[in-house]
Amino acid sequence: METMQELIPFAKEMLSQKPNRKMVKVYLVGTVLAFFGVVIGLVETVCHPFSSEEPLEEDGAHLAEQERRAAEETEKRRHHEIILEKEKAFSRKQLATTGQRSTANRLHAS
Repeated sequence: METMQELIPFAKEMLSQKPNRKMVKVYLVGTVLAFFGVVIGLVETVCHPFSSEEPLEEDGAHLAEQERRAAEETEKRRHHEIILEKEKAFSRKQLATTGQRSTANRLHAS
């Protein structure tokens, strides 16, 4: 409402100055484009509640792909963690065995 109150004095001032045709055309085109923008915005606002709440097939496929990738990443991490645990256990066991073997070798060598 505030812009409408400013628009009327502006239009009166513009008409009192006798603008040339080019300027009137520019203002007219701008006004028409602004009007269409407002109408399109209102139509979108009114029709938005009636649009489907379900994601589109493309969105659903995209979400499914993301979920699949996340599951693969999780599986890779688990597999990697299991391998690391096995390697740690093996290295501990190997250290313990090599220590015993070296003692055993010394006993036999002497």
